[in-house]
Amino acid sequence: MNKILLATALVSLMFVPACNEKPDNPNDEGNNGNIENETDPKYAGLVINEVAAHEDLDGIDTWIELVNPTSETKQLDGLDLYLTDSFIKGRSVSKLSGSLAPGERLTLSTENESLRTGIDPTKAFSIVLGTAANKSVSAFSVKDGENSLGYFGSWQRIPDGTGDFRLMTYDTKDKENKLFNLNDYYHNAVWVWGSHMSDLLDNDAAKLKNLKNLGYDHILLNAAAFDNNNNHHNALRFVRRCQELDLVVHAWIQCFYNNGEWESPVDDENKCYREETYERIRNNANRYLKEWGAKGLHLDYIRFGGTAYKHNPSADVTAIGAVNRCCREIREICDSFDEGMVTSAALMPEANSEYYYGQVPSQMSKWIHILMPMIYRYGGYNMNDNKFRSNSNYFATEAEKGGGVSWSGIQTYDANTKGMTAEQIRADIDLMAETKCQGIVLFRYQLGTFPDVKDLWKQYNNQ
Repeated sequence: MNKILLATALVSLMFVPACNEKPDNPNDEGNNGNIENETDPKYAGLVINEVAAHEDLDGIDTWIELVNPTSETKQLDGLDLYLTDSFIKGRSVSKLSGSLAPGERLTLSTENESLRTGIDPTKAFSIVLGTAANKSVSAFSVKDGENSLGYFGSWQRIPDGTGDFRLMTYDTKDKENKLFNLNDYYHNAVWVWGSHMSDLLDNDAAKLKNLKNLGYDHILLNAAAFDNNNNHHNALRFVRRCQELDLVVHAWIQCFYNNGEWESPVDDENKCYREETYERIRNNANRYLKEWGAKGLHLDYIRFGGTAYKHNPSADVTAIGAVNRCCREIREICDSFDEGMVTSAALMPEANSEYYYGQVPSQMSKWIHILMPMIYRYGGYNMNDNKFRSNSNYFATEAEKGGGVSWSGIQTYDANTKGMTAEQIRADIDLMAETKCQGIVLFRYQLGTFPDVKDLWKQYNNQ
């Protein structure tokens, strides 16, 4: 809610008497606080379906979604939304009119002032959709201690329109409420830096829309976009725009590389793992999911910089063990939310290279949903077609052993760092399509002209 709207709302409410009633029982002033069900059949079945409460967060609006899950058109005339919180005692905050067709949604928002006040999610509050504050068609309430909400979090009915409310880290504004499912999307991704966000958002997000139209459903967004205060406003806009376009944002995390330097997760002298390294990674991972609504965690620098063989101080503390521990802990974090989030990891392109990097693909894929080997054929590796394909097959086979899959990461530029044409990039993608990999990841945005890839990997998704 913007500060002007908040100030207007508070001025209009400053003469409301203090409310001593329980917040999940909103009421008109002077009544006994009991809520009755509204029995008029023209309203029957309408529900509050999703609530995103954000009070005075710059660039983030408060909104409430209503839905008609019935098979009949339902009237809205005569209905209001009534709010009770620490400021308001059963007052109307949105007056409704018109009707909702079967399956239709209506989102009321502080952004367009169809909702007249923001809601503080850190305090108990309740909302009633009804003909009066104590005549309820549908209601929603939150108690103290149940209301931690990130920038893109919301309370949603799951299943959509009929189920119980559930606190989610990502919202589904104007869309069906459901858990994220990787296979509802094309298996094509792009590595994107935080500095690319402005370009992708320019001209009503024309280039972001183009990525979606070409079949690139996944954005691996460098975590610096979330951490750099100068990027904060752009990151909010970017994530929201991706959600509106049904693009999946993964937080691209640098694991064993911090502040421009390699950070070994092994304390060789004391023969133990560096707990502070794992704590940093866990804390960041939790934050990207909970605060930013990321649907995936992408682990980069989940390796040693060619020195893994130097960091095996005991049978219990090894370089391979250090990599696997990080993979396991990130997977446990994702699974703890139970919202369908996925894990992925960037791997070096050589087969059987654990001696240098500590990466064993078949072991990592026990916890990583998608291995993303960086099979960069130009420059230092200079792979011919056969080597290009065989490396892709190697990682796909190893991923399968652990229960995961592999999406092959490829370059969009040649040995001279010159961006390739769409035809050149598509030729390399077609070579990957001949292998057992189940998707592709392009490195990187702003280099090369990306081809259309919507025809690929259909056997692996629900498109």
